[in-house]
Amino acid sequence: MTLTTPAKPLIVVRSGPRNARTDPESGLRYYMWKGVEYPSVTSARNLAGMPHKLAQWRTNQVIDKTLNEISTLNQMLKDGTDPAAVAAWLRLGANKKRDDAADLGKRVHDAAEKGLALNEVGPDVAPILKQYLSFIATTGIEILLKERQVWNPTVGYAGTFDFIGRFPRKAGDWLVDLKTGGGTYPEHATQLEAYGRAEFIGNDDIIDQAATDILRGVPPSNHAVLWLTPDGWTFKIIPSTQESWIAFRAILAFALWTDKHPVLDDLVSRTIEGHA
Repeated sequence: MTLTTPAKPLIVVRSGPRNARTDPESGLRYYMWKGVEYPSVTSARNLAGMPHKLAQWRTNQVIDKTLNEISTLNQMLKDGTDPAAVAAWLRLGANKKRDDAADLGKRVHDAAEKGLALNEVGPDVAPILKQYLSFIATTGIEILLKERQVWNPTVGYAGTFDFIGRFPRKAGDWLVDLKTGGGTYPEHATQLEAYGRAEFIGNDDIIDQAATDILRGVPPSNHAVLWLTPDGWTFKIIPSTQESWIAFRAILAFALWTDKHPVLDDLVSRTIEGHA
């Protein structure tokens, strides 16, 4: 599949690497390679729709905020606060914990990538970083590659994996995705699948063949999520499967279709109207 720059007006919002932008309307992140834009693995999953359990969790957050802060809500209504402001206040309940967790996760990733010590990070990052360092020390894993961009122009996507490592007593290298949220979910398998099936590693329009050879050498059985919490770490082995690959490509296709057709009228060939 060959992708081109989206036909709609290009609004550039820089996000992450300098060769990436995020569409402010759809939230889809694009990476640029030799003048062609490719959607990122993680944002494609987000655009394809919110997982049912996450939707339920967000609803419960709003309910909890309402019940726990009912006096504040009643006062706002009594004072005649603009309904739009009340709605925005309630929406904070749906997004705050998620946004806080995402921010914490990013700072943990950054600390791990930069090899920071515990005394070089904040008090909220330190307990989780401690578990990452514990994993490194306990397993003796050698980190071969960190935070590298992968590309699959044939299928039409790009992304950034967390690291590839080598254990001292286990054959083969491992492709590992770091997770720091409240749990691990099935879509994490599709992320690993996409990273593992990338065609090459590169940056600034230059393929890194040595790094690509390392990625290509990772056995399909050696994919894993490293889940970090303040209390410990869990290494979850998630082998590559054809089923996960099909699922990712379906997610990608739906995300691109949604981005291209944000409203139904884009797909209507003609309209027949009736009046009583």
